Amino acid sequence: MNMSHSARRFSVASLRRQRGLSLFMVMIFLVILSILGVTAIQSSTFSALIAGNEADRTLAFQAAESALRDAEKDIAGACAAANCRTTPISPETADIFTAACNDGLCLPNDTAPVWEQKTNWLTTAGSGKAVVYGTYTGAAALPVVSQQPRYLIEYFKLGEAFVFRVSAVGYGAKDSTQVMLQTSVKALK
Repeated sequence: MNMSHSARRFSVASLRRQRGLSLFMVMIFLVILSILGVTAIQSSTFSALIAGNEADRTLAFQAAESALRDAEKDIAGACAAANCRTTPISPETADIFTAACNDGLCLPNDTAPVWEQKTNWLTTAGSGKAVVYGTYTGAAALPVVSQQPRYLIEYFKLGEAFVFRVSAVGYGAKDSTQVMLQTSVKALK
């Protein structure tokens, strides 16, 4: 009986030590779970931010694409606006293209491409050279974008062919989101 009493005392002392260790292990486990939870929340917030930025970039891309199509209509002479060009764009009227990019019609500049010059894309009235979407075609303003897209048309003669290079900038819902696209249009004689 003496033996069983000491065995009981040993197991009670052992249990008290284990309870202290269990509390410590549970606390460590809770800290680890808390860290994992905070990391998961931060990851999901970051993913939502990335998705929003990608949606805005896609909107800007679509706006720039619309400006390219608008410029192609301008070149083709598809004028539906009250403010049509007085001189249509064609190889016969190449003299309407200037180094100053009047009305968005530019002569190419080998040292500083016109589409790289920020002053051509300014949005303040009278400052920019680029044509605002719909100016010469009567296209309705695009919704949701922070600014309407713009385009420049450059005139080239490549051998016997006449080519127009169209550069367009589209804006997303935020002004800071911009996409630039270019296309070439072969001029019809």
